[in-house]
Amino acid sequence: MPRCKMKVYIKIMKLGILKNLITVCFFFSVTSLTGQDTSVIGTISFPHNIRSMANDENGLVFIESSVGLYQFDGKKYWLIDPTYDKGALIYKEGRLTNYKTSKVKIDFIEEGEKNKVWLPFLPSTSSNFIYHAKGKNGRQFLARDNQIYEVSIKNKFKIDLKGYSTRAIMVINGDTYVNTYSGIFKNGMRIFPNIPNAESMLFENSSNTIYFTSDKDIYNLNLKDDNLWMNKYLNEIGEQNYISKIVQYKNKIYLGTSKGLAQLEPFSFFEKEIFIHDIAIFDDVMYIATEDGSYQFDGNKLKKCDFLPNAKTNLVTKIGVYIWALTNNGLFAYNTTNKKLDEIILNKELTALEYYAIQRDNNGFYWVSTSSGLYRFGNINEKAEVFFPQIEFNKRSFYNDKGILYFGSVNGIYSFDPLDFPDLVINNGFILNNLKEIGFILLIILGILLFLGLKKKGIFNKKTPTNTPLNDNLISSDTDKFLYDLGTFILKNLHSVTVEDLLSYTGMSKKTFYKYLDQNYKVLPGFLINTIKVLKARALILENPGITMETVSKFTGYSASYLYIIMKQEDPSIPEEIAIIRNLKY
Repeated sequence: MPRCKMKVYIKIMKLGILKNLITVCFFFSVTSLTGQDTSVIGTISFPHNIRSMANDENGLVFIESSVGLYQFDGKKYWLIDPTYDKGALIYKEGRLTNYKTSKVKIDFIEEGEKNKVWLPFLPSTSSNFIYHAKGKNGRQFLARDNQIYEVSIKNKFKIDLKGYSTRAIMVINGDTYVNTYSGIFKNGMRIFPNIPNAESMLFENSSNTIYFTSDKDIYNLNLKDDNLWMNKYLNEIGEQNYISKIVQYKNKIYLGTSKGLAQLEPFSFFEKEIFIHDIAIFDDVMYIATEDGSYQFDGNKLKKCDFLPNAKTNLVTKIGVYIWALTNNGLFAYNTTNKKLDEIILNKELTALEYYAIQRDNNGFYWVSTSSGLYRFGNINEKAEVFFPQIEFNKRSFYNDKGILYFGSVNGIYSFDPLDFPDLVINNGFILNNLKEIGFILLIILGILLFLGLKKKGIFNKKTPTNTPLNDNLISSDTDKFLYDLGTFILKNLHSVTVEDLLSYTGMSKKTFYKYLDQNYKVLPGFLINTIKVLKARALILENPGITMETVSKFTGYSASYLYIIMKQEDPSIPEEIAIIRNLKY
């Protein structure tokens, strides 16, 4: 056989094997995994601007508009009270009420702002106020401007102790203990029924004893003989205060309280003037989250954490190189490598959230519980996805047991295995699944063939032609051309482009794509998209004096308020590594 034909034959063989391998691996991944997502499944236009929307306890949905009160059944709406003037509708404490006559304290503006958790799933408009209602049969509706959206949430979460507001969670010797405001539970069954408002928990391994805190009392349960005894600290703590956290540090037991930091046995206050929300210990230092920021304690001296935000802080913890501060108005990550507080994209879009807990799963993804939903994201510059945006999660209520994540809420404990999520499992170019040995072998072969294909064909195969003629004088290298083409694609799809779109366009795996951008341009894809949006916005403003931010925002896909923020934050100078994108036709 001639050499040229032999090469063609080998190439065809490789392509055939590659195709079969992709089919086999796709079969493995799909048969053992199911998808979870949140998506808009229907849209209805309303004739007037919607001022508010809420449901009653029976799942009936009502809409307040400028011309009266409407009822909505999921398909059609009808006017039921043209004279309605009692203000915004609100579903609060199990009943439908309104802003003017409600007997509960309500900040309606805050309610509307917190509904920003739904923003990632709705088309971009100038309004950030979103109203939520839950109809019959679990149907969920959102209202924004004059549009009503029905959304679908699919997931594989397990919910335990539904209806109970939970705090500390711990798995000890295979048994799951949970503190709630209605008592202490073991494996889903209530124990010690006379203990209300259970808060924190500590397992002291040497004595095989569990410490439970409840307001101003501490209960000790010896697991060897199941003996329980109680110590009251009403005189020490005071009537108006409570114990929020119990920890063991340097062979001593400490209490975090609303009155300050105390040492147990013998009881004495170390510091009285700090309101403690949580305590974590890492790098042999105690980190204390308080009402007025974060503190460090080494067993002798207490000092303020100057490198973390001076705000009400619910938790300080360390994951990887980051020390995380979860506050009432933002999620912050202090990079211990460069000693800087890195920007979190979540802060830019969801400033109204209060953050409670953060955990990282075995795939390297972060999960964050908040006052309105559970979020996940891959890195600090990626947009997050939200689950259960209607659920308020709790402080001091999270746990990780052998990869299973637990988050406590006002409605029970939400637990899940991150491997149940295909978009998290199939990441970084790998399928992390329970395949047989042959599956792993096929994956290795697939990886080798993909590497050889990329190496031979170049960086990627363009799936979409560029819309800007390439000026050869501007292109001095393959990396310049890659970035120029990628920038053109972003510019062409500026209103809706996402990182996932860039992955699809380049044909790269997520891991390969991120690594290539980092090695050649020192940027993340989100930064690149933001930079081009800002350049486009600035070009529009310069060329069209008097243009409004609302008009500019229509070209970028960001709201006017968010665009204004990033235009203020983004430095107008472009890093040298990505200077080529200045030559795009804005």
